[in-house]
Amino acid sequence: MIGEQIIKEALSQLQKQTGIPVKEIPLGELSKQGKFTMDSRVRLKAGKQVIEFAVEVKNELRRIHLPSLLELIERRKEEHWLIISQYIPKPLKEELRSLGINYLEASGNCFIRHGGLYLYINDQVVTPSRLPEEGKIWKVSGLKFLFVVLQNPEMINASYRTLAKASGVALGYIGSFIEELKKEGYVKSYQNDVLIIENKDQLRNKWIELFSSVLRPKLKLGMFRFMGKEVGIDYWKSVPTIHFIWGGEAAGALMTDYLRPEKLTMYTSYPKMQLMKELRLVPDEGGQVELMEAFWKEDELNHPGKSLRTIPPLLAYAELATSLDSRNRETADKIRNLYLQNDR
Repeated sequence: MIGEQIIKEALSQLQKQTGIPVKEIPLGELSKQGKFTMDSRVRLKAGKQVIEFAVEVKNELRRIHLPSLLELIERRKEEHWLIISQYIPKPLKEELRSLGINYLEASGNCFIRHGGLYLYINDQVVTPSRLPEEGKIWKVSGLKFLFVVLQNPEMINASYRTLAKASGVALGYIGSFIEELKKEGYVKSYQNDVLIIENKDQLRNKWIELFSSVLRPKLKLGMFRFMGKEVGIDYWKSVPTIHFIWGGEAAGALMTDYLRPEKLTMYTSYPKMQLMKELRLVPDEGGQVELMEAFWKEDELNHPGKSLRTIPPLLAYAELATSLDSRNRETADKIRNLYLQNDR
């Protein structure tokens, strides 16, 4: 079993690097409770202190897994939890630490804190054999391309030049992306070489998982606040959306009329300094306004959010579904039901 191999390797690396005796106590099928599975238990002995952790194992931890992990930890708060994974993206490690969630990678990188025990290792290289085997289609440029064809599936048959322009990626990548999708069973060629996207739900779910950890960090332009004391929580409704469109919570509010946004996300292809001047935005790491780069060509893409001045529903869903806020996730479900259910 892959999970057992990951646990075994991770514990071996942890003991090797710290000298702390570590013992695994497998639970097997008896560990299953409801929709959650405790994959094993781990016992650490540091001096006179003996600590037992309940283990949740993932082949590769993605941010989309985080809400369910938090639900698990909250539901069974009597346990001390340790998340073990083959690989955890760097931004997610930082978020886990900020939330106080213990983790351990197969390489031995870890954050484990309980009582008087504190372990933090972050210098172990993840070797190629441990990295997920993913092609170029799952990197930044590939995810941009996928976003376009997932939003408008008929565009898979557009010219390479049209696809490159719509997705903002180099023309030379398009052919290899399509061939990779064919090899993975996501695109099939029919009569007259017409291409059809197959297994669309699976493809969409993988894109959503990778968006937050691979693509989104590359798009962030900074955090800001509106200048002026008169700015209230509903001020955003009066902001003219001439050179940007709403994303995140604001997009969810406009699409569903269910959410009152606390954090405002703007996607733009307009020069940042000019937009800051027009909207009276000042840099502030603790501000409520997040600027993001619009990575697609809005005039090349048809989607229901255009009339609302929001990002496409798929992108809004991806942002809100991976949120730690339960109301954001509820809004994501509404977006899926309203805009994505029939888009299959």
